[in-house]
Amino acid sequence: MIGKILILAITVPFIDLYLLVQATEVIGFWQILAIILLTGMVGAEIVRREGMYVLKKIQRSVTAGEISRNVLEIGLLVGGGLLLLMPGLLTDLAGITIILRPIRERIAAKASNQNSGTVQIEIESFRR
Repeated sequence: MIGKILILAITVPFIDLYLLVQATEVIGFWQILAIILLTGMVGAEIVRREGMYVLKKIQRSVTAGEISRNVLEIGLLVGGGLLLLMPGLLTDLAGITIILRPIRERIAAKASNQNSGTVQIEIESFRR
């Protein structure tokens, strides 16, 4: 798993740079710069608004499963926001995709369901 993340961390900037150069040749430098700045500003506003939404959800949540899912959503928002800060079309697309509420909630729900099953198995095996 760490190897795949390392490969992604090395290759994504090169792919992003290649896409930026190709898009600059087609659209123009100033237009690409405007797109990058616009996605950063719009993304920052979405992350701010969604972060407040998730924080309010944490205040209302009662069970531990809800709290861990909400904390995971905050982590996804931070990760998506960091991707939006990186210059590049591919990272902007990934960042916007991650911070969109329906997608982020599905990712968090799936990850928390997988983790809760593992925890239950470990607890049951510990009791025996």
